[in-house]
Amino acid sequence: MAKEKTALNQALGAAMRSAREEQGYGQEQFAARAGLDRSYYGAIERGEFNVSLATLIKLAGALELTAAELLARAGL
Repeated sequence: MAKEKTALNQALGAAMRSAREEQGYGQEQFAARAGLDRSYYGAIERGEFNVSLATLIKLAGALELTAAELLARAGL
């Protein structure tokens, strides 16, 4: 299945990358903190996947944000 980057997914990925970098985490370290595979997390940051609500909440929590705060950072 081809990975389709959408503007919404790319905005969310950029917001996650920014928040992760602000907290000083590398991608691999953060993926482990969030309980996700590093390659899957990297694809999310690149906007290649639609994340489920459960994954969004898990990622926001690992960033010490609410899902609403993370979505707001993405302009969504």
